[in-house]
Amino acid sequence: MATPRTHSRLPHFLATLYGLAIVYASLQPFSPWAAPPPAAPYFLLAPWPPKWVRYDVVTNFLAYVPFGFFVALVPRRMRPPARLAAAIAAAAFLSFTMEWLQMYLPTRDASVADLLANTGGATAGAAVAVAFARSDAAKAAIAAARQRWFLPGTVGDLGLALLAIWVAVQVNPGIPLFATMYDLAPRPGVSLPEPDVAATLVEGAHSAFQLVGVGLFLALLLRERRYVAGAALLLIGAAALVKGMAAALLLKPAAWENWLTPGVSLGVAAGSLLLSMAIWLPRPAQVTLAAIALLSSLLATLFAPDLVYARAPIALFNRSYGHLLNFNGLTHTVLLLWPAVASVFLLALAGRPGWGEPT
Repeated sequence: MATPRTHSRLPHFLATLYGLAIVYASLQPFSPWAAPPPAAPYFLLAPWPPKWVRYDVVTNFLAYVPFGFFVALVPRRMRPPARLAAAIAAAAFLSFTMEWLQMYLPTRDASVADLLANTGGATAGAAVAVAFARSDAAKAAIAAARQRWFLPGTVGDLGLALLAIWVAVQVNPGIPLFATMYDLAPRPGVSLPEPDVAATLVEGAHSAFQLVGVGLFLALLLRERRYVAGAALLLIGAAALVKGMAAALLLKPAAWENWLTPGVSLGVAAGSLLLSMAIWLPRPAQVTLAAIALLSSLLATLFAPDLVYARAPIALFNRSYGHLLNFNGLTHTVLLLWPAVASVFLLALAGRPGWGEPT
């Protein structure tokens, strides 16, 4: 019997997806492009010390920590100093490119302080990755758990990377649990109409479709059917925990009371009931139902276009810095794209004979 491949492509996929997310967050709204004023100094040659805001520096530092971590884990046979150097070089190059392009976006501000903070964050993440890579026990434990629970090979790695991205963007509490639309529930000092029954039902259907689709996506990545129920409960709990912690930390106290709306609560309850039955369907039916549910969650947004095209609800948050606008825009875009990308992933693999058949 052939020995299963133990080297995972998961760091490659996560580094690529996270890098694309950095590019999007750094360059949105992608217009208007304009040459910098003739008198404006090149950002690396700007007067020293550069202008900086503590919140911005901390945000830039933390934003690049995962990127440095993932990149440092990509090489298979590389000594720790080389791993660290490769991650720092990749992050510095990416950050420099983003800062250089921001010079041509009047709405953005290129700064050497951002470059240093980004590179410092990637260095910290890479250092953690190097420590992990040097521990044979840690690597063996993670590899064994990954092989025991999830589908092997590149297919399983890509699926796990997509699932990890979905969980990560749940950190935006301005978007309700298992939803892709901004939460525009009435807030103190904001005059918005009370949601009617139809709006509540649309929001509930939207969340229910998302939960069923994401839950079945997870079920299709698992090796054994007996793990599905427990894994689905962990997924729902992890999403709720991430969303709740983010709401408690980022939202204003008055907004925290409204982050979980009645429509979302109804949708999560209904979706959980449907998912508990769907996980026992044959695998081809699960693939079809997962794609239908995910795409239906996008179609449900057609009944609430005001929420889909709404501006980021920055007034909900404790702070009003520009990074929150980029953060909102990034998570909103990822959540709108994720159902389509996940559906394509599942449908493309559904025709492969015996693909990941649970035991």
